[in-house]
Amino acid sequence: MPEVQDRIEKLGNSILSDAQKKAEEIISKAQQQADELTEQAREQYRRSEENEVALDRQKTHTLYAKELSKSDFAAHKSVLAHRCGLVDSLFEDIKNKLEEFAKSDKYNDFMTALAEKADKEQAFSKDCVINVGRNDNQLADDIAQKYGISVAVDRNIELGGLSVYYPSENIYIDYTLDLALEQERKAFVAGHGELSL
Repeated sequence: MPEVQDRIEKLGNSILSDAQKKAEEIISKAQQQADELTEQAREQYRRSEENEVALDRQKTHTLYAKELSKSDFAAHKSVLAHRCGLVDSLFEDIKNKLEEFAKSDKYNDFMTALAEKADKEQAFSKDCVINVGRNDNQLADDIAQKYGISVAVDRNIELGGLSVYYPSENIYIDYTLDLALEQERKAFVAGHGELSL
């Protein structure tokens, strides 16, 4: 019987050896699948992480661009406000000089020259009206008597000068210092594009 037992033992060892080989193959395959799954999970995590980083980068870039745009706009607005303040100051100085001129001795000659200029541009007729500021009423009376026309005070003329209305032709000639100053200011701003936003 030792032979039978030997065979049984060999058979048992053979079965155990086969089972062990099968178990090792199964374990090896399972380990390989586990490694593959782990690698796939790592790859998926890496891609997901890259996507999140890209999204965060994009959000940060968008936020940064918005903040930069706001800051840039605020800076331009501030510079523009400062420039406009300088323009206002410049034209306020000019206005003050015009007011001083309107009080000087040269102003009478200036007004007479304006009346002559208006008469040359469009000859005065009896129905013409010279419009002046409230401070120039006496001066305008002298001019009106010279040309035989009437005078009216125009509340809109603050700095000086005159305007002439020709009712029969429905023409209005404006030689006021107010209009001249306004036109110069508009021309100055239009000629300096950096004064607009």
